[in-house]
Amino acid sequence: MLASKLDLQMTLRRLPANDSIEKVEDSRFNLFTKQLWKGIYEEVSTEQSGYTVVLVPSYFDFVKLKGFFKRKNARVAMISEYTPKKEAQRLRSLYEEKDVPVIMVTERALVFEKIRIRFARNLVLYTIPESSDIIDAVEGMMRLEAWDKILKHRLRLLKTQATAKTNTLSQDELVNECKKVV
Repeated sequence: MLASKLDLQMTLRRLPANDSIEKVEDSRFNLFTKQLWKGIYEEVSTEQSGYTVVLVPSYFDFVKLKGFFKRKNARVAMISEYTPKKEAQRLRSLYEEKDVPVIMVTERALVFEKIRIRFARNLVLYTIPESSDIIDAVEGMMRLEAWDKILKHRLRLLKTQATAKTNTLSQDELVNECKKVV
């Protein structure tokens, strides 16, 4: 299996079916906050490992999640494209020193080199990244040789499926497709 070959755990979650495209954002937020966040945060907090990056594509998603994290009193460093450079460096230092186990970053903050994240062990993609430039930034965080190929291939598949409005590949088919790339 690809994940074991690269010492990489990949978990894919499918959003529940929605009546309309307008409900997709709320559905994604509810899935993240009600099902995924508790597991992510408990795992990071109990292992004392830290180094989890939550990558959000837009500032709107960032603001929505920021409000959620504040209500939960979660120890999360939050950096967007609008965070002043010195504050971004301070928050990154807290993350790198494991004072804060999770860092949430917008794509634009990484792409426009507002901040460079190191030591990432876990990467949570809130949704499909909007920019193909994010691949270089993520590759630097994760330090995986095949990361670029896998992420490019996975994004191409996801975007193709999103365009066709169908999710036709099973997890086994996806792993087989990724093996072809590696």
